[in-house]
Amino acid sequence: MKYRTTLLVTALVCWAIMAVAVASVVWGAPYLTCDCTQATDAVTGFQLQFGTQTAIDIPAVECVPVVADGKRILYDLGTMPQGAFSVKALAKNSWGVSAWTAPLAGIKQLPTSPSSLKLVP
Repeated sequence: MKYRTTLLVTALVCWAIMAVAVASVVWGAPYLTCDCTQATDAVTGFQLQFGTQTAIDIPAVECVPVVADGKRILYDLGTMPQGAFSVKALAKNSWGVSAWTAPLAGIKQLPTSPSSLKLVP
């Protein structure tokens, strides 16, 4: 009986941790991402460059179970200022860096307020 209780509690704790992790990705700010790299690329990180700003280093995120040992970008865009932006990226491994991607353009814009509020019977 004690074994079943321990197993049940462990399963519930694992489920809760996974639920929080999934919720943070699903309900987080918009994220910049990419397809998974191949395991043979041995990517250790990425660089992002927004417009003409200095490039920033970001860690690579695992793609398991999609591609074992594959990596991808997962960068939270929530802190960016409003307005138009462009971003490009490159991958890094122990041998060097890839070429830059083509720029991706976007606009961070808040919605307008609802108008004409009214009551309907």
